[in-house]
Amino acid sequence: MSAEAMESEVYSDDEKDALHILPLAIIPLKTPGMRRQRLIKNAQFTTVLELFKDARAGSGQIDIGSLADFFDSAAPTFMDDRIIIEALAEAPSFDVYSLRLTLRSHNIKVDDAEHLRLSPKMQEKLTEYMRMFTRPLVQKVFGNDTKDISSAGQIIGMFRDVDREEALRRIRAISDALGLDVEQIPGFLEDYGDIFLSLSYFKRYLEQIRPDFDAMKAWMNEGIAGSHLRHDKDAIRACEVVIANVDAAIKFIVGRFQTFDEASQEFWKDLSKERYGVLRNLIRSHHHVVGGILCGLSVKIERWHTDFPNGGGSPNKRADWLLSEMVPGLDRIRALEKSAPRLS
Repeated sequence: MSAEAMESEVYSDDEKDALHILPLAIIPLKTPGMRRQRLIKNAQFTTVLELFKDARAGSGQIDIGSLADFFDSAAPTFMDDRIIIEALAEAPSFDVYSLRLTLRSHNIKVDDAEHLRLSPKMQEKLTEYMRMFTRPLVQKVFGNDTKDISSAGQIIGMFRDVDREEALRRIRAISDALGLDVEQIPGFLEDYGDIFLSLSYFKRYLEQIRPDFDAMKAWMNEGIAGSHLRHDKDAIRACEVVIANVDAAIKFIVGRFQTFDEASQEFWKDLSKERYGVLRNLIRSHHHVVGGILCGLSVKIERWHTDFPNGGGSPNKRADWLLSEMVPGLDRIRALEKSAPRLS
C-alpha cells in the first residue's frame, strides 16, 4: 500500500461528519506527512493544525502560519498545499458541504473527491429529517403514494418499480415542469437530495445544541446568579454576554431554516426550473454562514462538556471558565450572522 493510500485511511467517520474537525486525509494534498494531520476549530473559534491528540499529553496544536516549521518546505508540493490549507483554515465550518464550496472557490477540483460526503452512518441518522423534503417530491410525482422514502436514490428506485409506460409518463411530467430533458432527471434528483441532506445535517446539529445550551444556562444561573457571585459585575456580565449572543445566534439559524422550508414548499406548489434555481441558490448561499454559526456553537458546547463532564464546578471556576473559554470567539460567530446574504 502506498504512503498516500495509508494516509487516506487515517480518519474516522465521526471526524469526517464533524463541523469543527477536518481530517486532511480527505483533501488531495501531496506533501509528505500532511494528510496524517487534521485542522480543528479551537474554543476561540480559530483554526489550528493539530499534530497529535493524546489523553495524557493533550492536543499538540500549531498556527497555520507555522507549517514550514513542521513540514518539508523544500518539497515541490509544499507551496500549493499550503495555499490549500490556508484557504481551508478560513472556512467557518468544516462540514463537507462548506468544504466543497471552499475548494471550488479556489479552483480545486472536488468532483472526484469521494471523501467529501457524509458517512453512510450519518446519512442514516438523518433519515427522519430528510423525509420532510422527499415527501413533497413523492406526492408531486406519485400522487398520494407517500411511501417511506428518505433519499433521492430511493425515489429513483420508485421509477423502476412501476411499469415502463407509467415510469416514462411520470418522468416526463416532472421533466416538463422543470424544463429539463428526461435524461437530466436523475441528476436533478441527486442534486435535490444532496442540498436537502445538507440542510437535514445542519438541523440535526441545531437540535443537539439547543437543549445543551439550555442546560448550560441553568448551570450558569445556579453557579453564578445563585451564588455569592451574584454581585460580581464581571461574572454577571459574562453570563449576560454568553446568553445574549448564543440566543441570538440560535434565533438567527431557526429563522433561516423557516425561510428555507417556506421556499421549499413554494417550489413544490408551482414547480419550475426558475423556482428550483432560486431555492437552490438560497440554501447554498447560506451554507458557510449556517455551518459556521453551528460549528462555533458546537465547539463551545463540546468544550463545556469536556471541562465540566458532570456539571458542577465552584462558582469562581465557572466564572473564570466563561471569561476565558466561552466569551472569546463569540464575536466571530455574530460576525458570521451579520455577513449573511439578505433575504429578499
